[in-house]
Amino acid sequence: MLVLKVGTSTLIASDQHGPRVLLGNVAGLVELIVTLKREGHDVVLVSSGAVGMGCIKLGIEKPKVLQIKQAVAAAGQSQLMRLYEDLFSTMRTHVAQLLISQKDFLDKEHWGNIKNTILQSLNLGLVPIINENDSTNTPELRFGDNDNLAAVTAVQLKADALFLFSDVDFLYTANPRSDPAATPIRVVAEPWALQVDTGLGSDLGTGGMATKIVAARTASTAGIPVGLINGCQVLRIHTFLRYMEQLKSDTSNPEPPEGTFFMAMKTNKAVSDTRRWIVSLPANGEIMLDDGAAEAVASKNSLFPSGISGITGKFMCNEAVRLVHRGSEIGRAIVNYSSQELEKVKGQQSNEFERLLGYPCSAEACHRGNIMLTTDTVLIQEAIASGSAGYQRSVTPQ
Repeated sequence: MLVLKVGTSTLIASDQHGPRVLLGNVAGLVELIVTLKREGHDVVLVSSGAVGMGCIKLGIEKPKVLQIKQAVAAAGQSQLMRLYEDLFSTMRTHVAQLLISQKDFLDKEHWGNIKNTILQSLNLGLVPIINENDSTNTPELRFGDNDNLAAVTAVQLKADALFLFSDVDFLYTANPRSDPAATPIRVVAEPWALQVDTGLGSDLGTGGMATKIVAARTASTAGIPVGLINGCQVLRIHTFLRYMEQLKSDTSNPEPPEGTFFMAMKTNKAVSDTRRWIVSLPANGEIMLDDGAAEAVASKNSLFPSGISGITGKFMCNEAVRLVHRGSEIGRAIVNYSSQELEKVKGQQSNEFERLLGYPCSAEACHRGNIMLTTDTVLIQEAIASGSAGYQRSVTPQ
């Protein structure tokens, strides 16, 4: 299964005459998806563009007021789907629409329902087209951008790969618009430890290169490779699929794809649905770990309050948090305590918990089954052994 994400900058351009649909790009994307389906791939499309299409439909500039933007999105979403319906139907293919919010991912059962709807749509031969529900979502319930939505969708569906179509050819070592010495990066071996300078998004879109790096990190932690492709050259996806096949067959020095390929983090076993769900949840706080706790988490053990050195943010029991070691996120977890409770028992042994809280409670801050590593185990162990200050690594262009 392949998850494809297309941004507003690929679908819509804005010039002195106002916004307009890049029809050639849209038609090329539709033809690509149908071709991939005929080659045996299931394809899910995450598509931005509701606000941009609404601006075209209403003849206005992108609004800045939230309520107006929501109304413009409502007008544009139907226009966007009509465009997809018409183009796919010319190739005898039908589509299904899903409009979701981050709230839909907060409950594991509801998360499973969305997953099943997408899978059954694929079984019916449809192309599921997913977008955030911009017409009703509030800032608190937003994914923030469709790069993030595409990443958590790929994780949810156990996709074989995630492809992000953008308005650039590669990820660069610096922002090429401001740094002429910026060098393209063809392959990123450790996206979870990537450090590069990034630029801003387009006028009509909400994302940028920074959001694509975050999306790549999210997907790669679940064992899903990610490709960054110029949306004007969608056929380049075939160079990525060929590169992935060469990697599987251990071909020496395979030809890098025409774009940037983010390697997947190697996992010893299949990632469970619970851990996939945890990656999809918004993190409401951070828990800082000492070396011993980080080593335990890296070894697939539970996290105990005795190994916690600090807490930031406010969270309730059973909410998601980031696990941080030496300033870098190494995992996500469902916590067994509220932030207030954890402040009282951090650094303490379990036989002190009842005295400190006034009631009996779990010995574990986070159970091992509710922890998902987002940094490679080897990298965690190297940081502990070397005493390094952090995990961030720059990348060498390949």
